[in-house]
Amino acid sequence: MRPRTPNSTSSPTPQGFPSTMISTDQLLDLTLQYNTQGFVHLKQLLPRAVLEAARGAFDAAVDRHSAATDQARASGKRFHDLPAILDADPVFVDLVDLPQLFPLLRATVGEDIALQETSARLFFPGPTFTSPYHSDIARVSGVDPAYAPGFLAKAHFYLEDLAPNQGCLSFIPGSQHLPPLHVNPHRPTLAASGATVRIVPRAGDVVLFNTHVLHMAEANGTDRVRKSLIYTYGHFWMKAFRSAAPFDLTRFDGDPQRQQLFGVELPGVSHFGRRLDSVAPPGKAIRLRRLSEKLVHRLLLVDTLPPRA
Repeated sequence: MRPRTPNSTSSPTPQGFPSTMISTDQLLDLTLQYNTQGFVHLKQLLPRAVLEAARGAFDAAVDRHSAATDQARASGKRFHDLPAILDADPVFVDLVDLPQLFPLLRATVGEDIALQETSARLFFPGPTFTSPYHSDIARVSGVDPAYAPGFLAKAHFYLEDLAPNQGCLSFIPGSQHLPPLHVNPHRPTLAASGATVRIVPRAGDVVLFNTHVLHMAEANGTDRVRKSLIYTYGHFWMKAFRSAAPFDLTRFDGDPQRQQLFGVELPGVSHFGRRLDSVAPPGKAIRLRRLSEKLVHRLLLVDTLPPRA
């Protein structure tokens, strides 16, 4: 592996996956990198059509909630999350099990994977809103995250290019192997150290990371809002946030994969017994239904549809 330079802005992952499924060898390589480094930068992972649809739907949601966003910014908040993004457009549901990403999610989280939380985040220009390099789960009781690499994973989807000083994610590679609160690297010079790696994403990139790896969002030193979609994945038996499922779950009847991802219980199946490797993949009828729902959503007038996020 090549030496890292201080404040590295390139990813240890050399390959991109434009509009393609990852191969078996790529999956093995990426899983190894995730387990050793704690994160992977997947360049140009989103197919062009998905990227354009998600970017348009995200911007439309920003416009709909502009008053709340302006109020949050005026009150001094450093960021604002758009509400109920999974109800805003079908593309945000499709990202949950995006074929280009989902095999890696299953490999890193496990077959009992489920969505735990979503955020459609606007990070305003100025200081960061996160703690210095930190683990998201260092204080979770009853689990040692250093020995539970598949406990929680976060995927950041980027719909536009970021500048190097636009609130990018920065990591301390390999730190997910440390015990909780083992280190407290809160010193001003750390950001310029060779121990850290900054990810500067472009539109269509995805960054997937173990939530125990020490990380932070750097300051947004530009005059532009940083936009990102953040999906957190855990296990079916975990209690999920309300943002982890769209309002109408009946549309997933007969689709066991999405029922599991969105926390839909099945009669006679325990929370600890839900696994994707024990269910059949969606058939042609389910795929056709998904396509029909997308067409209806895009063709009908907005005021004929249920309230959107």
